[in-house]
Amino acid sequence: MENIITPSQLIINHANNGNKATLKIGSKFQWDPKYTSKETPSFDSFKNEVDSFYEYKVVFGYEGAVGQSIYMVTSVK
Repeated sequence: MENIITPSQLIINHANNGNKATLKIGSKFQWDPKYTSKETPSFDSFKNEVDSFYEYKVVFGYEGAVGQSIYMVTSVK
């Protein structure tokens, strides 16, 4: 099974790494409202975070879906 990082984990990893990208090309991360917290209060907030570090594409679900969407990193900025 693949390791797919949750929104809170990704933001915490960025903060712990000096606000630098922590994922590599081909890594997958997800957006699911059940993983929202004070660190990721909305899809827009999460999208702003990942847009700062990565180019990515949806590989499961669709952009802004209610429920789980899985994204794959295609480029690191």
